[in-house]
Amino acid sequence: MSRVTLLRPKHLLFGAFGLMALFVLWNNERFLIDASADVWVRYDPIRLHLLPHGVGGVLALAIGATQFSSRLRRKHLRVHRFLGKVYIISNFVLAPVAILMALKISPWFMTVFTIVQGATLMVFTAAAYWSIRHKNVAQHREWMVRSYAVLLVFLEGRVLMAIPAIGQQGMDSVVLVNWACFAVSLVVAEFVLRWRDLFPVRGNPMPALREE
Repeated sequence: MSRVTLLRPKHLLFGAFGLMALFVLWNNERFLIDASADVWVRYDPIRLHLLPHGVGGVLALAIGATQFSSRLRRKHLRVHRFLGKVYIISNFVLAPVAILMALKISPWFMTVFTIVQGATLMVFTAAAYWSIRHKNVAQHREWMVRSYAVLLVFLEGRVLMAIPAIGQQGMDSVVLVNWACFAVSLVVAEFVLRWRDLFPVRGNPMPALREE
């Protein structure tokens, strides 16, 4: 098999997410290594929250991507399970801390969004864990897709807000972009989960979430 045929759409997708993560780290988060950055005036009340939130977020984003590797599941099941547990713990650290930070420094309308996103992330992640504990692998994968889709809203919103035409609109854009990313991510996740049901391949009885 040639190297070209090994490049699947999901590889391109996660490659794009990786580039988004690098962009967000540089564009939005580099103040963490610059003690003189003006943004510290706003973030000073949540200074102690940034480390657990940041570490949890980085781990969840990086490890979450590995959970969709069928090769890792087949060849290194124990590693897959261990990383899955780290993903769960990371989400249950970053989400509550994000809510605490929002309660301290965010306007009420963004606090509502953070609570909804954080709670949804924890519920979907818990559902994925519950499913695999009951050996329902297909259901587990579906909830993992939904969980990771909600997690990616963190990246999507910041990338879109970096576009001058959008970012210059101020807080109205922040609210619209975040809620739009949240809604679209959930819709796209459901489409990804069901697209083989919508467009079945003739002679292929395998379900949408078959091993690749």
